[in-house]
Amino acid sequence: MNIILKITSRNIKLYLRNKSAVFFSFLSMLIIIGLYALFLGDMLTQQLIHEHQVEEGVKWLVNAWIMGGIIAVNAVTITIATLSVMVEDKEKLFIKDFIVAPIKRSQLVLGYVLSSIILGIMMTLISFVLAQLYIVFVGGELLSMFDNIKVIIGIIFSVIAVASISFFGFTFIKNEKTVSVVSSIVGTLIGFLAGVYVPMGVMPDFIQNIVKFIPVTYSAAMFKEIFTKGPTSIVFANAPSKALYDYNVFMGNILIIGNNQVRYLTMIGILFLIAIIFFLLSVIRVTKMKH
Repeated sequence: MNIILKITSRNIKLYLRNKSAVFFSFLSMLIIIGLYALFLGDMLTQQLIHEHQVEEGVKWLVNAWIMGGIIAVNAVTITIATLSVMVEDKEKLFIKDFIVAPIKRSQLVLGYVLSSIILGIMMTLISFVLAQLYIVFVGGELLSMFDNIKVIIGIIFSVIAVASISFFGFTFIKNEKTVSVVSSIVGTLIGFLAGVYVPMGVMPDFIQNIVKFIPVTYSAAMFKEIFTKGPTSIVFANAPSKALYDYNVFMGNILIIGNNQVRYLTMIGILFLIAIIFFLLSVIRVTKMKH
């Protein structure tokens, strides 16, 4: 356990020293906020007002939907960025020192993954606090204590799943330039895959089916449903229940597989299962790496 903690502590310190890496971890969040502040936010607000003939709670609903999506995006982009330390170790051949040392492969993998998980959770929680403050600032309300706990648990499992997948993927990458390219591509695509840039219902059916195999889709739905529960109760107060259901499905606030809605605990279970699978694959991958 002491070995794992030492590797974890080392990786955290190395990442936090790189100020540009820390900044670019939040770049996707800044881009999304900019897009909605300048264009998309007003468009969604006016559309809701026109369709439902109600103004109370609409702005809160739009901002809550955006912030829920941003939390899901950050859980991915920040966690991926923190694993750049592992690729740097490979490029500078430091990882060979670990491999020939009397350290179990599972300990080495866990050290990298654990540092990524700690940093990912810590920085995503910061964005979660900022998201709530922003919502209150523009006229919304804070989440209840129970919903806060649900979001925090969701962030933890989302980050764990992303860290395991990312580590496995990064074992095939040999230099930091490739990491930058991959991070840029993921940072661009993840907003679409998570249904943040555009609502899920706008996507063709076959794309909607594909994204249901991607962990961030479950994270985004989980957070957006929790964030929008309060404002939708106001906006859809006089609307039939089907109108609210159709809106949630269209916006990706809830996911339907077959004829069943994927519930919160099921999403947590899916993320945990993905994390276990990719952690084991990572151990196997590192075990087969040459000295």
